[in-house]
Amino acid sequence: MRRIWDGFLSFLAAITTVAICGVPTWFTYQAIVAKIAPTWAWAAVIALGGVGMIMTLAFLRKAASGVSPSRERPRR
Repeated sequence: MRRIWDGFLSFLAAITTVAICGVPTWFTYQAIVAKIAPTWAWAAVIALGGVGMIMTLAFLRKAASGVSPSRERPRR
């Protein structure tokens, strides 16, 4: 039961990461397309999007393994 709970918490962490990194990335992209933000803002979009993807995939891997978001290995 504990592994299921830990996996669920990791899944929630993945969703939270998508929200925290994805929303600013999307709105920055929209600002660049609308010519409100300068062209160099693409660096921020790529960096934040990349970090968000890496963290989301890590949390999803932990969720599939039943590992809590703050741990490296499953509990005993």
